[in-house]
Amino acid sequence: MNEPSSTEEYTAISQNALIEGTKIEFDVFLKNDVGGRSRYILFCRGNQQFSAKRKEELLSKNASRLYISSKDKQKYLRYQENNLRKIVDDSSKTSLQKSGALYQVAGNITQNILEDPKSGQNIDRASAWVGNTVAHILQNENTFSSLFEVTSNDYRTYTHSINVSVIGLLFGKYLSLDQKELDSLGTGLLLHDIGKSTLPNEILSKYGELTKEESNEVRKHPKAGFDLLEHREDIDGLSLRVVIQHHENNDGTGYPYGLAGEEIHLFGQISRIVDAYDAMTSNRPYAAAMKPFATLGVIKEGNKTCFNEELLKEFICFLGLKDRRSESRASDTLLSSSFVAK
Repeated sequence: MNEPSSTEEYTAISQNALIEGTKIEFDVFLKNDVGGRSRYILFCRGNQQFSAKRKEELLSKNASRLYISSKDKQKYLRYQENNLRKIVDDSSKTSLQKSGALYQVAGNITQNILEDPKSGQNIDRASAWVGNTVAHILQNENTFSSLFEVTSNDYRTYTHSINVSVIGLLFGKYLSLDQKELDSLGTGLLLHDIGKSTLPNEILSKYGELTKEESNEVRKHPKAGFDLLEHREDIDGLSLRVVIQHHENNDGTGYPYGLAGEEIHLFGQISRIVDAYDAMTSNRPYAAAMKPFATLGVIKEGNKTCFNEELLKEFICFLGLKDRRSESRASDTLLSSSFVAK
């Protein structure tokens, strides 16, 4: 085994990150700490198959973590992305390991989409990710807690898009949507803020209240996202409903079209609730994250104007069981007769 340059920087990856029978596109290292000094020893050179023999050798070393050169991080993420279905179908991996891989890959995809929203390849990658995530969700009940556990509370457009898609898909399963419906819902949710790619970064990251002019610019992003996607044959009408309707309010006070009640598709109503919930439970430039219990209280206060009341009841029931970041059994109080409107 060879020892690399001492000036190299490394990134830790899970010992379970390598998949037997796949080609590794990057060098993999083991870490050896001796006398307070870390040495990185080459274990597997890039462009080699990770064979069963190499896997046994790795297991015999009892290494909990592997390391890659930091400059190879993009290669590693694409390796994970290209092998997501194998990861999801691997019975030796825990639900949390699968969820972690899905979330990490989604971060890379959504950042690429926001950097180049017109790229058909990036949209295809998003659709493939949703398909793999739906497969993971439908496999077993443990995906509920494991996917919630890996979601980020740090609000950025790309992390928000992933969180909304993950939570929305889990809620969709709770509502008994079928696989095709989940695919459409998840794709729409992952891409719901693609229109923000047309906004100046100084507006998206601004601390403090937006000016009237800035708010008007932000209100354009659902239509901008719809315009970016409407001519793509691989994005169906249900996904487009999410993109265009996720800021429509139940009483007609939302945007961009002021739709009300049944004029808003179920997927638009789901996205309105999940979008608001994740935004309020995340750390934003202008507001600290709220606890899930407090967030649901704020959402409940606005249910007669913003949200479909019956769907909100279902979301509270769903969330009390699933969000492991929340205080214990938030739904017990929120579903009391004094809280939920009849």
